Amino acid sequence: MKRATRVAIVAIVLFFNLLFVFFHLRNIFTVFDIVGASIEGYIPRPVKIGQDRAVVIPHLKTEDISWVEGFLPDWQSYIYSVDDPDAKLHTPNKGHESIVYLTYIIDNYDKLPSISAFLHAHQNGWWDAWHTDVAGHDNVVSLNTLNLDFVQEQGYVNLRCALKPGCALSDVSPNAHINPEIWMQVFGNDTAMPAEIGATCCAQFAVSKLQILQRKKEEYIHYRDWVLQTPLPDRESGRVMEYLWHIIFGRNAMHCPEPNQCYCDVYGMCDQ
Repeated sequence: MKRATRVAIVAIVLFFNLLFVFFHLRNIFTVFDIVGASIEGYIPRPVKIGQDRAVVIPHLKTEDISWVEGFLPDWQSYIYSVDDPDAKLHTPNKGHESIVYLTYIIDNYDKLPSISAFLHAHQNGWWDAWHTDVAGHDNVVSLNTLNLDFVQEQGYVNLRCALKPGCALSDVSPNAHINPEIWMQVFGNDTAMPAEIGATCCAQFAVSKLQILQRKKEEYIHYRDWVLQTPLPDRESGRVMEYLWHIIFGRNAMHCPEPNQCYCDVYGMCDQ
């Protein structure tokens, strides 16, 4: 085979690979997700008396979480290390963020604030925080513009409004991470596994105190025990919980609010 022919074949293969990646990314991320928006000039939402609130964040020692204290001084912060047993708050590194979220609920069950927000350790940026679909993909903007009244009214609010991934037909029927055996291990035999389970990714949400208390403390202990004891690896057990949070906190198995209405209700972005 001549060199020119080989080069042409390689170029064609690379072209189609890049084309595949482009359409795959376009399928996952909305235009708003990719482009984001400038955070300049955003206006924090006023907070009413009685809306005490906490932010819960798992992190590795290598992750910078100084932004929490610097930009969210009005939020109580519960920052758990998953790889430093000497940290004031720490857990094993299992189930991604779920082990921290559940530990916070269990440890604070009798003294919860009105609203608890559960976030990842990264503040912003498309690469790390592409799933944070507010201006600049910035969790500071997300919390400071979050409609706390709506959280208390709904009980549970996913902080991501874009439907992909998590709510596409291929994601929910069947859900790739949950099967009847796992469902029974987590929830027991009281309810049958729904035919479809879907919610927008990626395990960042806010919950009211009243909604958390709809379940007994022992239930959250059971969920944490499942995370710790399941033979599923860290990533996969975390994915299971990612698509169960909305059910745990009282929403239907298919919880996929219309994006424009979601942006309006959750963040006051009513002209998207």
